[in-house]
Amino acid sequence: MTCNLISPEQTLSLEGVRLVQVPGTKGSFGILPRHAHLVSSLTHGQVRIVKGDSDEVLYPLPEGGFVEVKDDVVSIVAASFGEAR
Repeated sequence: MTCNLISPEQTLSLEGVRLVQVPGTKGSFGILPRHAHLVSSLTHGQVRIVKGDSDEVLYPLPEGGFVEVKDDVVSIVAASFGEAR
């Protein structure tokens, strides 16, 4: 699965992702490969991206945004993302 983090300043594309966890406005939820198509609003929090068995990166999401899932591509659009942890 591919995860794209899109903001006005940059676009970051991560390949080989096996889980994306996002802070939805109605609660946090996870996205796995072959997930159904969806569009959802996001609130402030953090985006958790897991590659491989234990390679995990957290991206702070200070202002919320939107997520779209389509054909094994997760696109997260936000005004900004914090430094990866």
